[in-house]
Order: sequence, then structure tokens, then C-alpha cells
Amino acid sequence: MDKDNLLSIAVLGVVVIAVILAVGQFVGDDLKSVISVSGTATVSVMPDKADIFVKIETLEATAADAQQKNAVITNNVIAALKEAGVKEDDIETSSYRLYPKQKWDKDTETYVTVGYEVRHILKVETLKVKEVGDLVDTAVGAGANGVDRVSFSLTKELHKEVTGQALDNASLDAQNKAESVSESLDVKLGKICRISEPNVFYEPYDYQPRDVAMEEMAGAANEATSISPGEVEVKANIAVEYELR
Repeated sequence: MDKDNLLSIAVLGVVVIAVILAVGQFVGDDLKSVISVSGTATVSVMPDKADIFVKIETLEATAADAQQKNAVITNNVIAALKEAGVKEDDIETSSYRLYPKQKWDKDTETYVTVGYEVRHILKVETLKVKEVGDLVDTAVGAGANGVDRVSFSLTKELHKEVTGQALDNASLDAQNKAESVSESLDVKLGKICRISEPNVFYEPYDYQPRDVAMEEMAGAANEATSISPGEVEVKANIAVEYELR
């Protein structure tokens, strides 16, 4: 074998050894003893916002008549709510439907149109949670057919505050778990080397009143409606990874 080939083999050997040492050093640094734990927490709080979904339904022989009658009642309801202190910006249309009302004709064995129905749902937002029942009475007294549902939730400010509490509690729960496990294994916790993106969520408290006939509503007009919300639960999850010393 000539000198050039021997020199090439020697250089290649040095390069391979250097790569092996570098990789071994990298792997050795990367492989650390760790412990992974997850922390959870739930914070319960009374809602400070309510969305009332007011229902206005009209049925007439023609679509135009149904729409016109619905518009009149809707304007009356909005005016009454504004007079009760609701801001105009806090009242908006949630849904609006116009469809033919049909029934089965035994003689012709077909569905026949008996009129047209308009179903208009207004969403009314209020921060006066304790006055929800009064606003419902106001809407019904102005001509609304009733309430589709009431959704109790949190304002951005309260949601931010409660989210912070839930995350603090979840982080503390994760730390307590890590300390408990390390003590059981007779090892010591090192620094935190990884934290997952925390997950925070909650569901609004929805109240869905039963359907009642207009006659029953009219009969109960002198009795105030009482609607009380339940607590909202804000839940937080977080995963933390500790090095072991």
C-alpha cells in the first residue's frame, strides 16, 4: 500500500473517532434523569355576566304579515328593555327564521301550508345577573313569547383573574406531586427543564326554562320571575418536567 493511501486512511480514522466522541458527548449530555408530573385544579366562581335569548314568534297567513307583526313586537321588546336599562349595543339578533307552517291533510294525503311563521331570537347581554328575571318579565310583558335559554358566563376581567388562580393551583399541585414522588424514590429534585402549554377551560352555566303557553305567562304576569345561576367551574391542567439530582 502506498504512502498516499496510508495517509488517507489515517485521516479518515481520526475524523471517525472525532465524530464518535462528539456524538457520545452530545448523547451523554442529553440523556438526563427526569420526572414528569401533571397538575390539575378547579376554581368555582359565581358568573358575573348573562346572555338572555328572548324568543319572539309570530304566525300569520302570509309571510309578509308574519314578518311585519314580528317586527312590531320586536321593536316593542327592544324599547322596553332599553327603558329597563339595557344598552342598545347589548341587544342583537341571535337568529331569524321564516318558514311555512304545514300540517298533514288526510284527504289529499299531502302537507298543506296553513300559514307562515317567523322565529326571531334576540340576545340580551347584561352584567346585572341578579336582574335577569326582571328583564325576562320586561321582555314577555312587551310581547315576547318567552325565553329560549339564559347563558351565565364570565367577563374577560373575571375570567383572567380566575384563570390565574387555577393555573397557580395547578402548578402547586404538580410541584407537590413531584416532591412526593422524589421522596418516595429517595432522589432529589433539580430545576424545571420543561413546562407544557397550560390548558384552561370552562363551560357557561346554561338555564333552559320549560316552554309555557302564552295564557300561562299572562296569568303569571303579576308574579316576578326568579332565575338564579349556578357556579361556573374553571379548570386548569399543566404538565411539568423536573431534572433529578
